[in-house]
Amino acid sequence: GEGVDRFEAGVALWKAGKAPILIFPGGWVPWRPDARPEGNVLADRAVALGVPRDQIAVTGKASNTADEAREVAKILRSLGPDGQRDAVILVTSAFHMRRSRLIFAKAGVPVVPFAVDFQVSEAPFAFVDLLPRADSIEKTETAMRELYGYLFYRLSKNK
Repeated sequence: GEGVDRFEAGVALWKAGKAPILIFPGGWVPWRPDARPEGNVLADRAVALGVPRDQIAVTGKASNTADEAREVAKILRSLGPDGQRDAVILVTSAFHMRRSRLIFAKAGVPVVPFAVDFQVSEAPFAFVDLLPRADSIEKTETAMRELYGYLFYRLSKNK
């Protein structure tokens, strides 16, 4: 899924020497307050793949992209002068990149986008593509959520 694509791309960027530190989002949801944060699970997996623990950071609790951006900004500030980089490589799903870039910019974190998990089909167009399909409702919902989220953050005055 998309989470695996993001994780693998981040580790590959680190292994290629493009990212001196990997930052994983805390990934916390209020309806599972005792669950282990997703970032801790991902950090353990990255260590198992050869990334040294001291080159991994996990944000505090983050339940959405705006929380993640604020938490990443905190981590960068905590790194001191070395944390003041020109930009961070933002790895996220292609459909989510536009909104993510905007949110990170509002949090004061300049990014270089690295999109993964492109939702396209390589199959040639066929007549059956004109017929309604159940998964189209889910794709429409995803597109609308991204559009509404982008507009909300675009029009939002606060960072």
